[in-house]
Amino acid sequence: MTGFRRFSIVVVLLLVAVSAMAQGTTGQLTGTVKNDGAVLPGVTVTATSPNLQGARVAITDVNGNYTMGALPPGEYTLRFEMEGLSAQTATARVGPGQTARADANLTVSALSEAITVTAVTSAVVESQQVQTSISAQLADQLPTTRTLLATANLAPGVSANGPGGNTVISGSYSYDNLWLVNGVAVNENLRGQPHNLFIEDAVQETTVMSGGGISAEFGRFTGGVVSAITKSGGNEFTGSLRDTVNNDSWTSKSEDVYLSNGSTGSAADPLDKVNSVYEGTLGGYILRDRLWFFGAGRDAKTSQNRSFARSSQPYSSTNESFRYEGKITGQLLKNHTLIGSYMDASIKATNNCQFGGFCLDETGLDPVIENPNSFWTAQYNGIITSNFLIEGNYANKKFGFEGFGGDTTDRILGTPIRDYNADSGEGGGFNAPQFNGTEPETRNSEQFSLKGTYYLGTRSLGSHSIVAGVDRWNEGRRLNNNQSASDFLVYLNGVAPTRDASGRVTSVTIREGDGIGYWPVLQSSLGSDSNTNSLFINDKWDFNDHLSFNLGARYDALDSVDSAGNKVADDSVISPRLGVTYDLQGNGRFRFNGSYSRYVARLADSIAGGSSIAGTPALYYYNYAGPDITGTSHQVLTQLFAWFDGLGGFEGIQDPDILTFIRVPGASQRLADGRIKSPVVDEFSFGFGTQIGTRGFARIDYMDRDWTNFYTVKQDRETGRVVVNQATGQQADLQIVSNSDLYERKYQAIMMQGSYRVGQRLNVGGNYTLSKLRGNVEGETAGSGPVSDTAFTYPEYQGYAQRAPVGYLLADQRHKARGWVSYDLPTPFGNFNFSLLERFDSGTPFSAIGTINTNTYTAHTNGLLNGYSYAVPQTTATYYFGERGAYRWDDVLATDFALNYDVPVGPVRLFAQAEVVNVLNSQSVIGGDASVLTARNANCLQSVGANAGQRCASFNPFTETPVEGIHWQKGSIFGKPTTLGTPANAAAGTSSFNLPRTYRFSFGVRF
Repeated sequence: MTGFRRFSIVVVLLLVAVSAMAQGTTGQLTGTVKNDGAVLPGVTVTATSPNLQGARVAITDVNGNYTMGALPPGEYTLRFEMEGLSAQTATARVGPGQTARADANLTVSALSEAITVTAVTSAVVESQQVQTSISAQLADQLPTTRTLLATANLAPGVSANGPGGNTVISGSYSYDNLWLVNGVAVNENLRGQPHNLFIEDAVQETTVMSGGGISAEFGRFTGGVVSAITKSGGNEFTGSLRDTVNNDSWTSKSEDVYLSNGSTGSAADPLDKVNSVYEGTLGGYILRDRLWFFGAGRDAKTSQNRSFARSSQPYSSTNESFRYEGKITGQLLKNHTLIGSYMDASIKATNNCQFGGFCLDETGLDPVIENPNSFWTAQYNGIITSNFLIEGNYANKKFGFEGFGGDTTDRILGTPIRDYNADSGEGGGFNAPQFNGTEPETRNSEQFSLKGTYYLGTRSLGSHSIVAGVDRWNEGRRLNNNQSASDFLVYLNGVAPTRDASGRVTSVTIREGDGIGYWPVLQSSLGSDSNTNSLFINDKWDFNDHLSFNLGARYDALDSVDSAGNKVADDSVISPRLGVTYDLQGNGRFRFNGSYSRYVARLADSIAGGSSIAGTPALYYYNYAGPDITGTSHQVLTQLFAWFDGLGGFEGIQDPDILTFIRVPGASQRLADGRIKSPVVDEFSFGFGTQIGTRGFARIDYMDRDWTNFYTVKQDRETGRVVVNQATGQQADLQIVSNSDLYERKYQAIMMQGSYRVGQRLNVGGNYTLSKLRGNVEGETAGSGPVSDTAFTYPEYQGYAQRAPVGYLLADQRHKARGWVSYDLPTPFGNFNFSLLERFDSGTPFSAIGTINTNTYTAHTNGLLNGYSYAVPQTTATYYFGERGAYRWDDVLATDFALNYDVPVGPVRLFAQAEVVNVLNSQSVIGGDASVLTARNANCLQSVGANAGQRCASFNPFTETPVEGIHWQKGSIFGKPTTLGTPANAAAGTSSFNLPRTYRFSFGVRF
């Protein structure tokens, strides 16, 4: 049977199998063997590694090429042998999802000893995709927290500029990256952030793929792929114990922040308490080269002083987390390996703030919450023949929320109050926690996979490494998304609440223009069920010494139902992954590459299922139109609900001046044609890489990305009205959730990276990214993750250009640089390592955005409406005063330092590490107030012109250009910091400052 025929049969078998993919757990070794420039078929190449059970053998093909796949990441020794020629050896590092190259040139020799091969190419240069590999040793030496997020941020094209400080890769949404641990996606279902399902000391290596033609094996993202591999035991017993200690008092105080009244406040004295994080690992063998084990654990209980919103008053919050991992690797039959693992990372916390971190006092805090979180995996790889491999995977991940939100349905005790007045900015909450803590929520996922790899060498068409497989991904979310325990929220849009010296809210004023939101869940959730079924094929084709191609494509089919059992997605898309590489000298030293790729996002469950009546709250928004009410929170709520009930309450209020907004999932909000599609991005990239001797590399890449298929909401005269209450005949304006290409999001970047090892002691490396992210849609929030844009709602009221102008998006960062130096100094008393990390992040943009009243241009809108009237007319709209992204927060330049020390003591090594983050304590304002006042704010007074001192004038956004000082003005603390730079705020992404000088220490033992 010919090679092509055998491969065809294998592909057919793969494509009819029902399974799914967990990628990135293994890597490849490839290379070419020659003799005086002529290729050498039939050379035996043997690879061994402490991370590989037994040895792997390959034979060079007719082109002198060899490839070994399904290799566990780690350091490898290769031996090249052929009768009559001298044997040679080489060493190479294989990373997860990477291809490493080691070439050899065998010569006739009488020498019996091996000659070391030097033709080893860095995997970063070998691949066309933009990737960075960070070993556990480097992450441990540098002054970083060793988390997936911190490690990924060392790579080019990566920033922490998403909502809440979430990670953005190559201009994408922060929810749309693929985070893998042991090949399993550990993304949280809603916001897409990685769960900490790992122990830092257990991580062996992390690879960050930022773009540039990522293999078709990987899907469900439009940003990047971050893949971490944990250790797997071995033929020697190894382990570690570590205690990492920190203390809030070891962090310098940030500069003063500005309060809503224009005064300044400083941080209270931090909680002086040492917090320990204990880690332990142990790996070894049960049977040498046959059965290995690895286990790890992590125990952390931290206490921190956090600050209430717009106040320097602290409150104490605790977080208890115990993580553990168990892993078994077995080769019970030769060339057939099974790996099973289980991880658990449950969390219990006290005094949690669910108002985006902005609680005004302790009444908004949730006293106790829990997050159960676990996953287990089973993986198989087998060598069927010398040129055919099979890999299969299964994974099951569980995550949930328990106790999140209020625990009483009483309207007075269980209704949160949110302060949205113009001078308060962040919208702090109090009186009761947000959400309903009486019902748990689950967010689970499951993966199956099967793929085959076939190596084919031909005389005329070069060598091929062909991967084909199937991939099934399933995720589901079951919850009743009550926004409060009482289903009510009260919104203050005018007068800020009064607080006493301790920060507690003592007096609240409700007046005309404030609001009541009623969020009932009209039908209990059955649980959503989202499936992505994929086929992929990828051919890494080495045509000759100079020219190689990557020919790949991925087919994704979406099949999803919402929480009521209705089908919400039934779509498919093909994603090409095409690339070409030209090797100038044919030896891997100078490589040019280019690629075109399409990446398809994972379907956002909150968008696809957001129109389901089951589990999704309806929203009825009422404008308060009674007399001013002032008193304590409970007093004003008692009077407010008395007014509400006096008008007939939920069933009785029909006045459109009071009931100003209605959204009923499944009734007033529906999916277009009952279906929705995933966003996609098209990417072009060009690059050049060079190997610098055997000790370093340098690479530069240009990337251009353009997104389409945006999530959007349409609400206009064409969508019309619907009846949302058959008993009363109550109507609402229909919203259609769909996809649109009328938005814009574009990313362009130049990424440079390199590293070099000087001698045996000095290691230098770093990267620089010059980028630009522009568009007119943000597409996500910190609280909700992916959201549908509303630029196409009520066009007669907000169809003006400054509603959604094109400009710099919030995640834009023009310059980002990371550079590090690590130096080893051995002494008779032990080894010292000095590591320096230099960080530069240019300032991110923000805009002058205000809310204007639509009744200021009623005549204009009535002219456009031509007699049509909305059921609930638009009362306010958003307006950009000036260019989008016209302002910038400060640049951040910081230096971090780490001193590492280890010394052998008998069979073990003792180690200690001292870290100083932001050594020079440079403080930059990276966020803060951006409030804008308009005629709808009583405290907006004209500062120029004949009417100076009078209330700001209204304007027509369709026909007039507003003037600062007449129609609008910046808030009194516009551009000023509002949130203290504490470690807790920095970790939550809510700090107005970069992290001030901070000290951390760790110590322990390794063996």
